[in-house]
Order: sequence, then C-alpha cells, then structure tokens
Amino acid sequence: MQGVVARKGPLVGKSIKELKFRTRFQCVVIAVHREGTRVTRQIGEIVLHAGDVLLLEASPSFLKNNGDNARCFALLSEIKDSAPPRLKLLIPALLLAAAMLAVYTAGLAPLITTALLASAGMVLIGILTQQEARDAINWDIYVTIAAAFGIGTAMVNSGVAGGIASGLTRVADSLNMGDAGLFAMIYLATVLISNVVTNNAAAALVFPIAIDAAERSGISVVKMSYNLMLAASASFSSPFGYQTNLMVYGPGGYKFLDFIKFGGPMQVVLWIWTVVILSSEMSEFLFWGVGGGILLLSAVGRWRWELRARGLGEA
Repeated sequence: MQGVVARKGPLVGKSIKELKFRTRFQCVVIAVHREGTRVTRQIGEIVLHAGDVLLLEASPSFLKNNGDNARCFALLSEIKDSAPPRLKLLIPALLLAAAMLAVYTAGLAPLITTALLASAGMVLIGILTQQEARDAINWDIYVTIAAAFGIGTAMVNSGVAGGIASGLTRVADSLNMGDAGLFAMIYLATVLISNVVTNNAAAALVFPIAIDAAERSGISVVKMSYNLMLAASASFSSPFGYQTNLMVYGPGGYKFLDFIKFGGPMQVVLWIWTVVILSSEMSEFLFWGVGGGILLLSAVGRWRWELRARGLGEA
C-alpha cells in the first residue's frame, strides 16, 4: 500500500512518531520517499512534508476505512502484485508440506513426485492460484542451471576440472592446513563465482571440481558438498549474486560499496565457521546448534533495533 501526503492536511509538519501513525491509521510506515529519494532517517523521527510518498504495511480494510480521508492523503493505492498473507490457509499449507516430506522420507515416492502432488494440492485448496503456480516457475534459472551443468560436464570430459582440482589441492597442501586448506580454497572459489553469477550456476560449475578435489585428497564427498552448498549461498558482498540483493539495491538506495562493507564481514565469518566445522572431528550438530543460536540472537537483536529505529513503539 502507498499513500501520498496531502498538501495542507494534518500530517504535514509532524513526525510519524508524534502522529501516533500506527494507532491512528491502523498501519505501519515502512519507508518514506521525498522527491524521488528515500528519506534515510529513523522512521519515527521523519517529519512529513506535502507530497511525501509513504510505503505502508496495511490490512485489506485500510482503503475502505481511509479512502475518503482526503485531508490526510492526496492519494491511496495498492501496490501491484502485493497482497496480505492468507493466514487462514496456513495450517493446510503446513500439513501438505509435512505430508510431502513424510512420504519422501519414508521412501514411498521420489521427491519430485511428492513435490508435484503437494503443489497440485495447494492449487486445489486455493493456497495458490493457477497463475501464481505458473509464475512461480523461473525459467531463466532452470535454463542457467542446465547450461551450467553442460559446462560442468564439458569441464570433466576435457580434463579442465581435474586440472583445476589438482591445482587447488596443491595450493591447499602448501598451506599446511590439512583438510581445512582444501575446504577453504573450494569455498573461496565458489564464493567468487557466486557473487558474479547466480548461486545455482556457481554450484553447478564448481561441483565437478570440488568432488574431484575431495576424491584426490580423501575428503568426505558429503562434507565437500556441504562446503559447496554453503559457499554458493553466501553471495552477500555483491548486489548481483542473488535476486533479493537486486530487489533491494535500487529501492533501498544502496551502493555497491554497501554490500562489500556489510556483506564482506558476514562472508568471512561464514567462511571461517564453515571450514572449522567441516574440518573438525567434533559433532557437526553441536557446531550448527551453536551457530544457529548465535544467528537467532543476532536476528532478535536486529529486529529489536529496527523496531526502535522505526519508532514503532509509539508511531
């Protein structure tokens, strides 16, 4: 939902916090744009000007309750392709997902079959419309992955994958770090590719190299697959590495340096943590449990900080 502040309305000249916006209009201000530029101050402290465009988190009844409030808003409109969550369908969706995993885990049917049946069930129940199901298929990604697998096979057949794997193994041996050195080198190579192309393509390209290197060094193929999976997903330091990075790049007013500044340290931490876990003899579940706890605490801290920054306690 978006609204434009009326020129001479009661909102002009007052901060969002002062207006008690959430209580007054039963919605939350997510962002404020002024003259085509996002206002980067804390949401609760922003003083509204005439013509400001507000991005709002609102219920379906918001337009009905405020559509005639011309003194406050010069324009109110829904954002295209935005819709409130269908919470009444949450339980059926969870049951279908759980049934899909249970049938697959029990070995009664392959994952592709159970996933297709679960998707069909969600369309029949109304959790998804037919158009939403069709739109959910990203053909660009499938074509990219297919092409990457083709390139990967060509690299294996031509001996390029083996040559690169031998080179990475020699570099890892020169570091005198044992298995950790090879994990680190494969992780670094995957991350560099993942921040330029999609993570799916990066995984498909590096997979034959990683597996060849693991077999040459006697490392568990399963552990090397984990290493590759985590590295391919760690596209934090570039706006081009993942779709969500690009989604927020322009509207959020970010610069390329912002991704390096904030994503770079995250990438280094995950790199070190992954290598330590995979090269250690201790239980992986213990490491992941500790890591998950740290992540949860960080997420809660970040969430509370954003609430204070937006002034949602009173806005």
